[in-house]
Amino acid sequence: MNFEYYSQVLSGKIQNIKRIEELKTKLTQLQKDNSDTTKEEQTIKNEINKIYDIFCQKNPTLFFQYMRGQGKDAEKLKNFWIRNLKNQQKKLEGLKGKIKELIDIIIPKIDKNFISILPKYSFAIQFKFKLAKPYISKDDREFYILDNPVKKEWVFKIPMVSPTTWKGNLRWSIRKIKGLTDEPFVSDDNQLVRLFGNEREGENHQQGCLIFYPTFFYNIGVEVINPHDRKTKAGIRPIFIEAVPENTESIFTLVYVPQFEKDLSKVRTNVKEDLDIIIKAVKAMMFEYGFSAKKSSGYGIIKDELSFCQFVINGISLPEKPKKPRELKRLKSFKELKKFLVREEEFFGFQFFEEKAKLIIKELEKFND
Repeated sequence: MNFEYYSQVLSGKIQNIKRIEELKTKLTQLQKDNSDTTKEEQTIKNEINKIYDIFCQKNPTLFFQYMRGQGKDAEKLKNFWIRNLKNQQKKLEGLKGKIKELIDIIIPKIDKNFISILPKYSFAIQFKFKLAKPYISKDDREFYILDNPVKKEWVFKIPMVSPTTWKGNLRWSIRKIKGLTDEPFVSDDNQLVRLFGNEREGENHQQGCLIFYPTFFYNIGVEVINPHDRKTKAGIRPIFIEAVPENTESIFTLVYVPQFEKDLSKVRTNVKEDLDIIIKAVKAMMFEYGFSAKKSSGYGIIKDELSFCQFVINGISLPEKPKKPRELKRLKSFKELKKFLVREEEFFGFQFFEEKAKLIIKELEKFND
């Protein structure tokens, strides 16, 4: 921690902390008296809450750590912060408009122009999703008002799923599908090495074919886990976990650039194999396994309601917009799929990507290798 910075932030606010102690002492004394002091008690509580509100707007973590270090009642400040999470959500909504242009630079819009600059048979997947269960992760910050903060972007403090998190979860999903052991890298097959690369050791380092982009959320909440005593069956102490609430929307983006081969038929073979396993793994990760911490408890899965679906590949023509899931079943050929155009904002199931992947694989198989 930068001691000088935090000293400057705290300067002038110490009096507020002392004022809280004075008000609490006065409140305790009033409660001991039997006289009717309800209005006066409420006035004192309101003043305490106003000071807490100032702390929460400035730097709640800093004041919480200071109060706890000084032996003050820091838990009251934490409880006030949790009850007023709506204020944080308003801040995130305000940031959404301000940094939208920056986010658009970080996360590209997937279309024909984007994929055309990549090598032949590169493909990209992008869709907007909605959480069916809260998303939980572990932030790198050592000091925070909660013991379990959700991972945030460093500058704007927006909840996010980092590219490395997507990579790790997708690798884990593929390993589960393939039935590999729990030892990473040791039991990785050639396809996993091709998709994700290998360990950065020695001169044989290999970059993977997959490129992951971050996912940002503009909503935040708190989940509560209350462990129960085995004997009394009563809650011991609630554990507060910062999370992204269910029904929060965001965008998933994945790009695949095939490994260079002199023989183009080998490239097509790799693309067919990789596309098949990637679609299966993305589906399993999103709807079955989850991509969150505590995913074994069901956290971090999404609803099968996708919008702004994009699936483009360089070298094969595909329709830019998807068709409704119930009508996809009727399509029997690639030409039929190309005829349909619908509005981007309509909702679709993941079947859209599965059907497109099948058609792409069929197109690749038409080449006489």
